[in-house]
Amino acid sequence: MNIGVLALQGAVSEHRLALEACGARVRDVRTPRELAEIEGLVVPGGESTTLRHLLRNAGLWESLLVWEKPILGTCAGAILLGRCDDRTLEKMELRLDRNTYGRQQESFEARIKLDVGDSFPGVFIRAPGITATGGTCRPIAWHNGNIVGAVQPPHMALTFHPELTGDRRLHQRWLEMVPR
Repeated sequence: MNIGVLALQGAVSEHRLALEACGARVRDVRTPRELAEIEGLVVPGGESTTLRHLLRNAGLWESLLVWEKPILGTCAGAILLGRCDDRTLEKMELRLDRNTYGRQQESFEARIKLDVGDSFPGVFIRAPGITATGGTCRPIAWHNGNIVGAVQPPHMALTFHPELTGDRRLHQRWLEMVPR
């Protein structure tokens, strides 16, 4: 299976390492042609407005609007998957609020409750919050009772950074939704 990591901004190499540790073949994606050659895409964190601008400049925005393959979005990538304003990809039925957890200086690490298995180490960096889910979108992760992760197959949105931990369970879980 060929998985792409959007290589315009964010923790590209960290996602690459996590996916490779799960057994995936991984390539960087910067063009519509590269996007067409993969079975699933990871959209890393960063700054969502800048990321949207970079996607448009690279000619990827329109391609992603019609993309039907699995996407894993973390932090800013999660914002683009859901509904935060009128400038998202709207791949999942979830609403997000930018910078729910404060500014950069208020970043933190905390244990996250998962719907299955043990807790997960969460790294929150200017993280958005999921304020609502609907339809077939369902929460899978919580911090202090607030939703911080959701799945609407074949997509997964995480408001934190699993790639910055040594725990690969969420990357593996998303990979299981990618058709082989």
